This record gives sequence, C-alpha cells and structure tokens, in this order.
Amino acid sequence: MIFEDIFSYFGFVFYLIVFFLVIFYVKRVISKKGFNVLCMFILTFSMFYFVVPFFQTYFKYYRDNTSLFTQMLNQKSGDEIFLTLLICLTSLIVIVLSYHFKFNSKARIINRMNGLQVNVNQNILFKRVNNITDIILIFAVGSIILLINEVGSLQGYLSLGAQTRGLDKDPTEIIRSSYLQLVTLSTIILVTPYLYLYLLRIKKNRVLLIKFIISLLFSILFLLYNQGRAPLIIFFLPFLFSFSKRKKKGYWGLIILFIVGIYLLTYLDGLFKYLSYGYYEVDEQVNFITTFLGEFSYPFANFIMRNELVDFSGYRYMYDYIIWPLAMIPSMLLKPLGIKKELIVSVQTYNTDAYGYFLGVVPSGGIPVDILTFNYYQLGFISLIFMCFIIGRALRKLDIVFNYFKDNFAIKIVLYRISFSMINILNNADITAIVRNRLDVVVLLIILIYIYRSSKKLTSIKGD
Repeated sequence: MIFEDIFSYFGFVFYLIVFFLVIFYVKRVISKKGFNVLCMFILTFSMFYFVVPFFQTYFKYYRDNTSLFTQMLNQKSGDEIFLTLLICLTSLIVIVLSYHFKFNSKARIINRMNGLQVNVNQNILFKRVNNITDIILIFAVGSIILLINEVGSLQGYLSLGAQTRGLDKDPTEIIRSSYLQLVTLSTIILVTPYLYLYLLRIKKNRVLLIKFIISLLFSILFLLYNQGRAPLIIFFLPFLFSFSKRKKKGYWGLIILFIVGIYLLTYLDGLFKYLSYGYYEVDEQVNFITTFLGEFSYPFANFIMRNELVDFSGYRYMYDYIIWPLAMIPSMLLKPLGIKKELIVSVQTYNTDAYGYFLGVVPSGGIPVDILTFNYYQLGFISLIFMCFIIGRALRKLDIVFNYFKDNFAIKIVLYRISFSMINILNNADITAIVRNRLDVVVLLIILIYIYRSSKKLTSIKGD
C-alpha cells in the first residue's frame, strides 16, 4: 500500500468508514428481511464505485494498463479519484433514502403471503408458467439449432462469439443477416433452467426433470458461445445460493464466491481461447488486484471522465430513454417508415469512440456505459440525481414483490437470478444493451411480475 501524504491517511480512514457503513447496513437489512435486491445493488455498487478507487489509490503498483479505460483511469490524480468517490457516495445515499421514503402507508414492504396463501390455486399458476416456459424453450432451442446449422458445426457455433465480437468485425460475413435476430432470441434460453427448477420444487416429475436438464445443457452451450466470463459465473450463482432453505443468506458467502470467481476468470479466458482458436493459454502471473481492476474498473473510469465524455458527445437530453425500442426493430421494418437505423446511435457507441479519440487509437471492442455515467450523459447532475431517486423507488417496488414471496422456497431461484442481474445493470445501463443482451432477465422479470399479480388476484378471490 502507498501513502503519499497526510491526505492519503485521511482518505484511507474515510474508505474504511465507508466500507464499515456498507457492511453494517447490508448486514442489518439481511438480518431483518433476508437477502434482497437492495442488498445486491449496494454490494455491487460498492464494488464498482468504492473498492475500485480504493485499489486504484493505494495499490498503484498493481494497476492494470491493458485496456483503454484503465489507461485513462491511470492518468487521473488522487484528488480527482476522491472527488468522484464522494459523488458516487452521494448518489448511493440518494438511492437509499429514496428507497426508504414512504409516500403512504400502502408502500410498506410488509405485504407478503404466508405459507398457506402462497399455495392458493398453485395448480393454475403451475400450468400457465409451465406452458410459457415450454414455449420459450422451443423458440430458444430452435434458434440455437438453426445457428449451429448455419455455421455448419457445433465447433463453429462455439467459436462464433469470438469471431463476431468487436467493432472491427461484421457478423454478416459469417452468418446471414436474417439470422442475426436468432442470436438475440437464443438469449432467452437462460430463462428456462430457473423456471423449470421453480416448477420442480413445486411438483416433482420426470418430464420436468428432463426439460430442466435439456434447458441447462443448452444454456451452458449458449454461454460457451457467448464467451462472457462474468455471465457464466453469474448464471450459476443463483443455483448455489438457493440450495438451502435457510431464509437469511449472509453477504460473506457472496464475497467468498466472488473472490473465487475472480480467480476463475483467467482460466475461463483460456477455455474460450481453446474453443475459438484451438489452443489453451493461461496467464497465471497476474495478481488478484490487477485482474480485479482490469475487469471491473470501467464503471468508475467512465464516471471519473464524465465531463470529458460529455464534451466529446454532448448531452443526450434523455434521448437514450426513447430510442431503445427503435434499436430493437430490424432495419428492414424501419425503412418503410423512413427511418435509417444507422442514424440511431446508442450512447455506448459515443462512449467507446471517445476513448479511442482520447488515446489516438481505434477501439476493437465496445466500452459499456455504467448506471451513473449513463444518467449523467443525459442532463448532467440534474438527470443523475433525479434518476437516482427513480432507481431507489424501482428497487423498493422490486423488493415488495420479493417480500411477497419471502416464505416461498420454490421461487427463490428466480428471485436470486434477478437479484444478481444488478451486476449487469449497474455496469451496463444502456437500455438498448439491456434489452438486447439481457433479454433473459427482462423476460424473467416479466414472468415474475405475472406470477406475483396472479397470486395476489387469486388470493383476493379466495378471500371474497
């Protein structure tokens, strides 16, 4: 650790206070309500916006310099890092205060069903959810099989992700443009294992077990094709967390799993290289802190460069909250409306171009826009503070749904999956990217809300 002056010691103490408050608050929430969306959000937020600047400040010899965002971050002074930390802390405080703010008595997060109420008319919900999951499985598996057929082999499919990822690569050189939508559609295969496991915990039968195994195998196949290391680890976390019926899960288990996951990242890199290029290579010389900064520092790097990024692209004036539906529609359907899809440029494109401009290079891959930078892009601090308030309310609404199923062990697997999706949303908040790349989470959330509303409706009918 490096301490340059008296202010370094002051900053170190400040970091310790922040870490203590985060751990104390999360532990208090878990002890009262169990592990919920707010806890996951705070822990993930702390990792991106508190732990990263701490390592960046006090472990300078371990900084990563292999990515565009780490190169820019390394140029920032300690004062700039600390100021950005304060803004991040203020943003989190606004989110937490908004979460706890009560407009009326109906907003209390105590509206949950007891064990008897959860089982009301479960057969009806069981059949509906089973049918929905079957439809999703058929479409997703069909999409994957068509893609495998298009590239000619399973090996070709597994290497497709690496061959088409990057700003300098054109996917239509490998697959027909009409098949590109299948890539997005196949993402929803990741929904099915969680839903089938939920159904299996309600009613065990062989057919459901077979469908669960099929969905799990195709999900792993998709994740290997996608070649995302973090998505692969996050996919399995809900299964590990939902094995036990214990109501209150500690954050220490999550932290241990996270540390193990960091070490696995390097080996997953070697696996994906083997699938893509036929050789296995692992760099075991890189230490934990360098790996951590190389993987997770871009949200903080984005936000510390917020002014430079806005100077490059200009404010977005909430444009990114409007264009995302158009970005999802194929260009062939937009042409009759006189809309050119090339003109619909997402904020991530500008974000990546800015890094390339600052460093005088041509970026080979995109740099996602984190949740704070995404909202700062719109109208500066005005939109940032306003959207932090909205985020707090949205987290509260989600936890109302989660608390409703507090005693329902079967659905825990779905709740944990949505909780862990906070990692993806925090580090890539562009709505277009969320709908396109995290379509599985969007679909799973819609189904959860459907189960929640159906359960409430059926319960009220029984009460009448």
